[in-house]
Amino acid sequence: MKARDIMSRPVTQVGPDTPVTDAAAVLVEQGFSSLPVVEGDRLIGIVGEADLVRGRIPAQDGGHATAGTAGRVGDVMTRSPITREPGSDVADVVATMLDHQLRALPIVEGGELVGMLARRDVLRCVAKGELTSAEVWRDRFGLVDHDRG
Repeated sequence: MKARDIMSRPVTQVGPDTPVTDAAAVLVEQGFSSLPVVEGDRLIGIVGEADLVRGRIPAQDGGHATAGTAGRVGDVMTRSPITREPGSDVADVVATMLDHQLRALPIVEGGELVGMLARRDVLRCVAKGELTSAEVWRDRFGLVDHDRG
């Protein structure tokens, strides 16, 4: 099975000048764990829950939030995130996600963001018993795309 078979698209994304509070609201509203950060058509980073929370909640004993008080996504995002291409084998993508403790990976083609592949996308296939590209295409579209196999 290939990443293109199960990746989510179109992709909800933010820009580097997006306020942190807006990005946090999108994560909460959409149920995502991270968002790709795009400038023009190019992926420049990824911002996750931890990036948006880090240093923002003062300690109950009166301490102050010190680290990560920036107000823009570009100030807290992870630059040069791990990515994969649409033709990547899902088994390899999952291994990378598990090895790096990532819940989602951007899928890029020629530096341009074309999709996101989340653990949940893979889990959905496991739950449905769709373990090959042919099964995904048959179950979702009623056909088998032999070129994608």
